[in-house]
Amino acid sequence: MSGKSVNAPIPPIALVSDEETEESIFKKFVETRERIVAAKMRLAILDQTKWMLRERIIEVDMKTTSVKRKIAKIDQEIINITKASARIPEIKRDIKELNFGNAPSMKGKGKTKVGSDDESTGSSPYS
Repeated sequence: MSGKSVNAPIPPIALVSDEETEESIFKKFVETRERIVAAKMRLAILDQTKWMLRERIIEVDMKTTSVKRKIAKIDQEIINITKASARIPEIKRDIKELNFGNAPSMKGKGKTKVGSDDESTGSSPYS
């Protein structure tokens, strides 16, 4: 024997013809190209989805800002109502003072706003 081992592995290239090697390489090339095209399509869809979501986020942010403004207006109205209702006893007192100031001159006349006799007496200028 000339120095080569009988048990040495046979290289894979030696088992396949050149034509089979070319076909295999071409097949892998086509498969790889198809996977790249599919990946690019998925990437394009993801990119489009990303932009749609960004637009939606902007819309939601605008609505949130609008709602926050409305809440601030309502809060201000609540503050104004609270301040006004705190003044109710003062306003009632002022009204009583005004009514008592005018009461002696109005007492006993029995006139309503239209100038007719008080309805409780049963008389009316139209009867």
